[in-house]
Amino acid sequence: MKYKNPPVEKDIIFNHLYIDWKESVTLVEGVFDAIVAGPNSIPILGSSLKEDSKLFQELVSNETIIYMALDADVEKKALRLINKLLEYGAEVYKINIFPFSDVGEMSKNEFNERKKNAILMNSSNYLLRSVLST
Repeated sequence: MKYKNPPVEKDIIFNHLYIDWKESVTLVEGVFDAIVAGPNSIPILGSSLKEDSKLFQELVSNETIIYMALDADVEKKALRLINKLLEYGAEVYKINIFPFSDVGEMSKNEFNERKKNAILMNSSNYLLRSVLST
């Protein structure tokens, strides 16, 4: 007899039960990044986040302040995501992870210091950053 796993929804929010949408949220790529980023961080389990996903909709509908700390190799995707969130009126901060390739390589202290110095994104500096990264 062959057993099958029951069907599961793919559009999930990792740690959804523990997220306080009224507090700021830190978006990272993977689970180990989220461990370093600390409470109220959400690994998007990849490098993209679609506009119609549950996570995107939760962020914009709750007017959650967002800290973005995606891996260095997906900078252009991160900027596109920031732009999309800005279109919805979200308050988005970009955390500089350079010279690390991802948040998981940092100590918690290093990450927290960088989070304190995150740049508030708006349409002006989004455009500047996107031009400089091409």
